[in-house]
Amino acid sequence: MRPGPFAFRVMAAPTGHAMKRRACLVLACALIPACAAATATRAGGVDFMRFDFADAPGQFQPVPDRVGMTRFSILDAISFEGAAGPARLVVKLALPPGAAPGAQPVDARVTYRPDGFSDFWQTADMPGPDAFAFTRLELSGPAPQIVGTFQVLLCRRASVMVPADPETCQRATGAFATELQTDRKEMP
Repeated sequence: MRPGPFAFRVMAAPTGHAMKRRACLVLACALIPACAAATATRAGGVDFMRFDFADAPGQFQPVPDRVGMTRFSILDAISFEGAAGPARLVVKLALPPGAAPGAQPVDARVTYRPDGFSDFWQTADMPGPDAFAFTRLELSGPAPQIVGTFQVLLCRRASVMVPADPETCQRATGAFATELQTDRKEMP
């Protein structure tokens, strides 16, 4: 029997701990902007985001309500987004609770969308052990902040349904200083 017009191919998913980590990060980062906008404990924003990548704008401005942090028992999920015209730069991180400068993310993703929507570049795999360097990492208290740099490989993706093309990978570097909105008040 031939598949109908709405048939799709089911891809085998990764198994084990990596799949659970990635699923937690994706879920947490998807919820951050909505939670932060609804119940932010303070108005935060991206102080700056700089980006060095082929044909990309060098400076990105904050996107309102797209900067946030959600605290889970096993990780702190952080997401922030900057805009330069239609272009978007999104950084998503999962850090262990109580992380300090020198810590490395449990999971991380950097996405650059030159047209703001469909055409995009993304980290294909978990960045290496020194991909992120944090000079300030204060994730508790009334004014959480994260300041640092990154150096990653971004690979072209035709769509979210297509894996990154490893033949197109290019080095990207960036810097950020961000105050984070939290999704709930912390107990004293």
